[in-house]
Amino acid sequence: MNLAPPLATTHNGQAETSIADKTIAEKSAKPLRIAVLLGDAVNLDSHSAQVLGTFAERERVQICAADANQLTVHGPIAHEPKVYEQRSLTALLGQATTAIEQGKLVELKFEDGNLPQYLYLLDGLRAAKLRLHAHAFIAGFAAGNGTTGVANAAAIANAALAAAKRSPAQTVQHQTVANTLNEAFVALRQGVTALATRTQAPLKGTTDIKQTNNTNHQAGYWFSDQHQARVLCLNLVAKTSHQADESRNLSQSLVLTQGTQLAAPKALVDENRLFVPISGDSINELKAKLFQLLSSPDIGAPEWSFASHQLAFWFERYNTNAPLALVLMAASSDDLKLEAKAMLTALENDAIRHHGQPFKTPAGSCFTAKPLEDAGLTFVYPGVGTVYANMFNNLHEYFPALYHQLEREGDLSAMLQSPQIYAADVKTAAGMSLSQQAISGVGASYLFTKLLTQVFNIKPKMALGYSMGEAAMWASLDVWQTPHGMINATENSDIFNHAISGELTAVRRAWQLADDEAIVWNSFVVRADSNEIKALLPEFPRAYLAITQGDTCVIAGCETSCKALLASLGKRGIAANRVTAMHTAPAMLVHGQVQDFYTQALKPEALKPKALKAAAQDSSIRFISAAQTAPVIVDSHSIGRAIADTFCSPLDFSALIQNATEQGARLFVEVGADRQTSTLIDKISHAHASQSTANAATAAIACNAKGADAITSLLKCLAQLISHRVPLSLAPLIQPLSANAAPLSSAVSPEGEPQ
Repeated sequence: MNLAPPLATTHNGQAETSIADKTIAEKSAKPLRIAVLLGDAVNLDSHSAQVLGTFAERERVQICAADANQLTVHGPIAHEPKVYEQRSLTALLGQATTAIEQGKLVELKFEDGNLPQYLYLLDGLRAAKLRLHAHAFIAGFAAGNGTTGVANAAAIANAALAAAKRSPAQTVQHQTVANTLNEAFVALRQGVTALATRTQAPLKGTTDIKQTNNTNHQAGYWFSDQHQARVLCLNLVAKTSHQADESRNLSQSLVLTQGTQLAAPKALVDENRLFVPISGDSINELKAKLFQLLSSPDIGAPEWSFASHQLAFWFERYNTNAPLALVLMAASSDDLKLEAKAMLTALENDAIRHHGQPFKTPAGSCFTAKPLEDAGLTFVYPGVGTVYANMFNNLHEYFPALYHQLEREGDLSAMLQSPQIYAADVKTAAGMSLSQQAISGVGASYLFTKLLTQVFNIKPKMALGYSMGEAAMWASLDVWQTPHGMINATENSDIFNHAISGELTAVRRAWQLADDEAIVWNSFVVRADSNEIKALLPEFPRAYLAITQGDTCVIAGCETSCKALLASLGKRGIAANRVTAMHTAPAMLVHGQVQDFYTQALKPEALKPKALKAAAQDSSIRFISAAQTAPVIVDSHSIGRAIADTFCSPLDFSALIQNATEQGARLFVEVGADRQTSTLIDKISHAHASQSTANAATAAIACNAKGADAITSLLKCLAQLISHRVPLSLAPLIQPLSANAAPLSSAVSPEGEPQ
């Protein structure tokens, strides 16, 4: 590795360069490659401990930021410290590379919020040979004294990027004031953390000077092009105390690239999000355990003391095979006591105790005395229009390994349509086209399917979709061979962009309109019986009953005709203001195109012997379509035809849920953005139950809710599944509570990560 020489120093001992000389590694044939690992002084994570154990004491060099302007370099073992008057981080790195060049480990020690913090630097090649995965790499740096103008700062940043051999177009840049070496260390650590957590957000105390890739700065996942590394150019400005002496201001730029090590996931359960599963053989046993929890001396202790000790205790006592279970959720230990008391009262209620009425609190605590178990566990996939701005934008912090996996498998940014969903202006998401909404909706369902099935090991027995949710179902449940290939196809599809949306060419053909005749299309949700609407449709040939869903229907077509139909009904409709002719007669004109579009190659493991598929006796998932009563046979032609039939025909979602229930569906879990189908399923199921006592008990659960914290919504979903005794893995909840637990990210091999 070619390492940079130390910076030249001025007569007062401070490193200083001119603009012409500031490219530290510019003369090198290769950019710098210094591996950087995060450390924690209180409890070194397993990764950092491995680093320290690899190097002998004589191979370590510690550099401390003693105070604002003083740098203390401690030599190997017990040598006397050498003190340099120095505030330049880049000069320090120039000196540190000498030790790194000699194969030594450099430990940077500093403070962040009065807490000691550490960064470890070593040669990137040696780190690779030692199989140490870095959180980030230092690829280049530059510095110069001069004015604090944007032009000067940009010149220094460009010099650092040139030294790193990185294009400004692929770089995110941040600027911050760092008047002391400690502040510079803190900024460096924040930059490394941002890369390790894949979090795109301004660093603490920073001001953006430029962001050349035109992505927004909201706290959320840092999307990047597939197989391309994330690159951060960290620009530091140290201002003198004399405003008249701007020429003494020091500007520094460091180029960091992502490493192969992911930061440890955030804990799903913490002092602000308590989650207590309690199992038992009887309701009386559950009550006894609730009394035990309430009498625990730890419940009045500081929040995290309770969370880290008592919660681990209850997780250890939890029996996955017990016939009954309840879950308590709360935002504090005081609230937990209230939830426990409310649960005790509920367990005395006759309807809950003997008749199986489910009990839920707004905080998420829940119990049912008649669990539905997993025999009828059904994943439900929502249709177009459920995605929303900034949906679950912090989910990656809790499941970094999952995001890492999905990013390697396909274009995660395109899958979620991140430029629209995570735009700085929240109105951008509302203006998405039909194709963009379709892609993003499938992406959200795909993400949550992998989360539930791979992270929590939840295995559905059946699956169905609302409208285009059928396509999301096949894409998400490991049936289609290349589901990611559908992204580009959908973006450029004439079906979605022109025929049944946009210019509505299929509608124009059906209505036999001239090219200059305008179409004003709209759809309306109306609370009315479908038979009432059907009786009036002959009077309004350009209005259609598109969807029947419980006690409401959706009519679509010519806006004037729809309003006239509503007037005849004597009903008020809520305008959706969405242009799509799905589920109307004109859509039948593109039936063949839709079928061809969704006739996709299948994964070999999705194919089953024909006899088993026909009899639906195998143990794999049964797929229910709105287009037919029998489960769909898993072959390319049958799937394509079922989607096209659903897409182009009026949708009777009520009939679909009733059919699924007759086939054994009991526990419906909505897998995707928001909770629209869960609300509909509850209404449909309750309506059927009121009509006949023979109807089996059902329940609908959503794993996400617009406007609510994404993790809390997910935990509420898991809590209800636990209360219904659905087998699932508690490992993601338990591991952060154990001091000896390995980070979840360690389960995923980072091999092949771009650098």
